[in-house]
Formats: sequence, C-alpha cells, structure tokens
Amino acid sequence: MRPAAFVRPFLAGLALVTAAPAAAQDAYYDHQLGVLQAQQQMDRQRAIALENELNALSGQVQTEQALSALRAQRQPPAIPPILPRPVGEVAEQPALDLPTIPAARLAASNARVRAILDGSK
Repeated sequence: MRPAAFVRPFLAGLALVTAAPAAAQDAYYDHQLGVLQAQQQMDRQRAIALENELNALSGQVQTEQALSALRAQRQPPAIPPILPRPVGEVAEQPALDLPTIPAARLAASNARVRAILDGSK
C-alpha cells in the first residue's frame, strides 16, 4: 500500500470529524440567533401594543375633558337672587362720596331751564 493512498482517506475522515462539531455549533448558534430574533420581534410587538393602549387611554382622557368642559358650559351661570325691597322701608345704601348740589342752586338751574323752554315755544 502506498502511504499517499492511506493519507487521503485519513485526511478526509479527519476533516469530517472536525467539521461535525463545527456544523453542530453553527446549528446551535443559528437556533440561538433565531430565538433572539423571535424575542426581539415579540418585544417590538409588545411595545407597539403598549403604545396603542397608551394612545387609546390618552384619547379617552381628552374626550372626558372635552365632555366635562361642555357640561360646564351648559350649566347656567350662578346669578344671585334679587330680593325685593321691603314695603314701607327705605333700603339703606352705602354712603358714597357723591357731590351734592344745594337746593337753592338746583332751584335756580331749574328756573333757567324752564325759562329757556318757555321762550322757545
């Protein structure tokens, strides 16, 4: 037997023996990569679902606030009741610093206005 004929099958067997663990490792890493990608996809879908839920709740809050504002606008304003004056009594008013006209000056002014009106007739 020639040594070269023995070496070739030996090298081919050695290559297969060393390639089998490498292929198994590749399959393991491919599996782990697939698992990680699936987890990432699930995390993305969960994040999208949470964002959608948050947007829906935010919309509900805005709707409730708008409805509350409309209800508040629909209520008539609170107007204090006007109480009638008691019969026979003069209601007291707060003292105001209003100017006063003496009765004599008021009578003189009234006489001048009447004279003007009588003269224009």
